[in-house]
Amino acid sequence: MTAEQAREENAYALGVQAYLWGFPLTFFAATYVAALKAGATGVNAFRKFPALKTAKDRFVVTPNNVTIDGYGAYDVTLEPSIIFVPKLERPRWYIVQLGDAFDEIFRNVGGTKGEQPGVYVITGPDFVGDVPGDMIRLTTRTKLGTVALRVFVSGEADLPNAVEAQSGFHLMPLSAYLRDGLAYKPPAAPTPPAFAGKAPQDIRFFEELGFWMGAMLAISADTSDTQVASFREIGLSVGAGFAWDKLDDPTKRGLARAVKAGESIVDARWNATGETTNGWRYAFATGRAGFDLALRAALAKYEIGAQLSDQVTYPNCRVDDHGEPLTGERKYTLQFLKGKAPPVSVFWNMAMYGEDMLFVENDFGRYSIGSTTDGLKSEADGSLTILIQNERPADTSNWLPSPKHAFNLTMRMYGPSPSVLDGTYRLPVIKPVKA
Repeated sequence: MTAEQAREENAYALGVQAYLWGFPLTFFAATYVAALKAGATGVNAFRKFPALKTAKDRFVVTPNNVTIDGYGAYDVTLEPSIIFVPKLERPRWYIVQLGDAFDEIFRNVGGTKGEQPGVYVITGPDFVGDVPGDMIRLTTRTKLGTVALRVFVSGEADLPNAVEAQSGFHLMPLSAYLRDGLAYKPPAAPTPPAFAGKAPQDIRFFEELGFWMGAMLAISADTSDTQVASFREIGLSVGAGFAWDKLDDPTKRGLARAVKAGESIVDARWNATGETTNGWRYAFATGRAGFDLALRAALAKYEIGAQLSDQVTYPNCRVDDHGEPLTGERKYTLQFLKGKAPPVSVFWNMAMYGEDMLFVENDFGRYSIGSTTDGLKSEADGSLTILIQNERPADTSNWLPSPKHAFNLTMRMYGPSPSVLDGTYRLPVIKPVKA
């Protein structure tokens, strides 16, 4: 191997590591910018959606209609942010999910732990000092991240009560809370930062990564984080971004190859992630992939924002018991034998999605079905059968309307029992109805 070949291979090896490590950061950034432009999230403020979701709600992929949600982004570049979690007048399930820009959850408030009222302070990676009074400090490794608020709602009649509960949660800068308390009114959402690439297209990924590293990480990471420090050899750092114009040709060739390899590695890792049983695909590493860089990148690409599996598990099904794709051209049933409904401590819900992973409009106005659906009917033997079809049946109690075209189903198990997490319990197959 010549010296030039050695430099290219070294750049390739470091480039693959940088791609896998940095992919969640760039993917989060793209999602963050798009959400700000669409008005789907606030910065240091919740953008609340106090309504049951329908097919017209296009602001989030794989929506659900058993919770009302609020979405926010914390920005602790200049100062900490606070989350005010109220003491509810009436018990109600909620969860406040906090994730960093690597799409890893660093804290859940509520959820299976029950109500956890208090004032939580999010401090950034370069924060020095104490937080005021008895506030609860939460430390994040990135300056930007997500805060998702979900409050349970038991149908239309319960909606006003759920909205009232939701209104008590607040996200704001620390100084605003100390000055104005809960009377603080957030300003208009800021203009999202814009990346303008100049590097050659085949290595521009690293230029974008360098841009967001500077926006999201503490500059001390260039020396305190051994992995980040190693990227200096390929011109990548928090302090200077991506110095592509100072790299020699062998290094650029290695990095271009690394981008292509990284893309393939992420997709291959996703295809090998989790398990598939009875047609249902389960992934249990969401929100906590840690140092498995390929897995973390794959989860960010295909399930960004997913909750920890011990809080909510999201198996997805696209095929029937014969492995044939689900389609509205056929009728199906999902039957739970007596005592075999999803074992959960909170509730379960199965949602219908089109190929774009969004709700599909239907005249009946039902987009999911589950343990909180009014009027579900069990059979005389205690079993429960869900009808999945496009045509309206005579009895609509257990009917989940499907579109006329291809569809898929996502089951949400809130507070799944250990039997779900250890593999003892698995959902039954989706069966076509025989003509």
